[in-house]
Amino acid sequence: MGLDQYAYIKHDDGADDDRAADFVWRKHSKLQAWAETLFTAKTGQSADKLNCAELVLEAADIDTLEALVKQKALPKSDGGFFFGHQFQDEAADENAAQDLAFCAWAKDVITNGQTVVYSCWW
Repeated sequence: MGLDQYAYIKHDDGADDDRAADFVWRKHSKLQAWAETLFTAKTGQSADKLNCAELVLEAADIDTLEALVKQKALPKSDGGFFFGHQFQDEAADENAAQDLAFCAWAKDVITNGQTVVYSCWW
């Protein structure tokens, strides 16, 4: 049990198929805190509504995320019971390379006219 996070391309065909996520994180609570803040700002919904929902990421969102990762300034997570917030600083450090790889990938995908989505489940 715990926080599972995914990023993938939202395909235009809308098919609900077995395409694998392009990026997967486990209990990266600071990334989740960033996504929840963005989700609330974009939708006006509470952060808990992001569970099993999709958050479309735009180029500006990726630029912000990349800067926060590089500055080691991802927001602190107050955590959910299964979020792993007790070791969030360590998890942010361990995931920094993957976070930056995700940002580079997402920028390329968006530049090519495709849609990048973040989703989570806990």
